[in-house]
Amino acid sequence: MFKVGDAIIHPVRGAGIVVDLMKRQWRGNDRMYYKVKLLSQPDTKLMIPTSAVEKLGLRRAVSRSQLTRVWRVLCTNPQKLPAEHKKRHALVDDKLHTGDIIQVAEVLRDMAGRRQQEGKLTVTGKRRYEEGISILAGEIAAVQDIDVSEAENQVREKLTKISE
Repeated sequence: MFKVGDAIIHPVRGAGIVVDLMKRQWRGNDRMYYKVKLLSQPDTKLMIPTSAVEKLGLRRAVSRSQLTRVWRVLCTNPQKLPAEHKKRHALVDDKLHTGDIIQVAEVLRDMAGRRQQEGKLTVTGKRRYEEGISILAGEIAAVQDIDVSEAENQVREKLTKISE
């Protein structure tokens, strides 16, 4: 169970803060829900049944010590992504939506390496790259208690070093 104030990660929607734990009636049954404010979309609140936490893959944000590992991953040599775009996009999508911050960092590092090698990313690649930055920045913001834009700048700075 999460408690109010906990930073959590939704594998698709990104980082958020539990702002309330409430009982609501749904189809004649009382159910407990987490009310979650998304960090990347502060005006958006999710209502997540407590019973669906495992099914959805919700988890706590990583610790500050685990964040060190994320920075190391971003600074390591990129792995080559598949040349065939369907395979590449499937791999990128799978990693982005695992909810695992390390896999998100790996895919961003690899895409930054591909961008540097190829000179650019495809339109779909750019979209997924930006989505990955948003996911990673949200979790970093939650861990460091900073604005998402500041966390995004930190990520972009690390990824820029790959291009140098």
